[in-house]
Amino acid sequence: MDVRQQHARQQFTRLAAAPDHALDLGETALWIGAEEDGPVDVEDYLARLDGLASTLRQRIQPDHSARERLDQLLAYVFRELGFHGNESDYYDPRNSYFHQVLDRRCGLPISLALLLIELARRVGLRVAGVGFPAHFLAVDLDLPQLFIDPFHGGRLLTEYECRVMLRQKTQGRIEFDRNQLRPVGGRQLLVRMLNNLKSVHLSRGDLERALAASDRILLLSPGAAEEYRDRGLCQLQRRAYRAAALDLNHYLSLAPMADDRQLIAARAAEARNKARLAN
Repeated sequence: MDVRQQHARQQFTRLAAAPDHALDLGETALWIGAEEDGPVDVEDYLARLDGLASTLRQRIQPDHSARERLDQLLAYVFRELGFHGNESDYYDPRNSYFHQVLDRRCGLPISLALLLIELARRVGLRVAGVGFPAHFLAVDLDLPQLFIDPFHGGRLLTEYECRVMLRQKTQGRIEFDRNQLRPVGGRQLLVRMLNNLKSVHLSRGDLERALAASDRILLLSPGAAEEYRDRGLCQLQRRAYRAAALDLNHYLSLAPMADDRQLIAARAAEARNKARLAN
């Protein structure tokens, strides 16, 4: 990790330590890209968000209803500015780097939801993420019966339409539950964004970036047992056997009744043995 990357990780670590209600989503997300896709002038991008919000603020009048305010936000972001889902290259990691989303005006459902949340916060609207399976959504907390699909131009969905979408996207493998439409906190949003990045990096064989994603997930959620397992398996692939054994053993201590306990115990033993042989 070079000096620039170390600085980005330090800034991410500082921000990730904040309580969930005080977590600065936009800046924290920008430091992810600054480490992986830098150099990034984070202050410049934050100023850009402020500028977009300043324009939007002039469109929203005090006598507007909650629906009118939301319509203004969606029209500005998706129709006027042209932000859209990247359907042609969904697994491009740039879709998860917030600065690239701002530059290219395209991204994933979750990174576009992050944009809505950040602009809404700056103009006094209350938009939150919704960790819907297979397709991240957003919701205006003043209009809780309507769900925003940022990937498809900010279209508004009812609960029934979300149910249909889930069935189509998962071929019925995941059963609908109203709890899937509950708003999520900023920490959960960032963890899911990093999980997306980790999956992309693993699919490309980029173990270093996958490991970095796991590191940041654990900074946000230090009790995430499965993340220690995943990071340990990644370390094992990297032949970092001592680190792999530590992570896999920690997973087993956090999740003693896990279904994969025997398999992970075997991998931990393998890592310990290889670490001894390497000495």
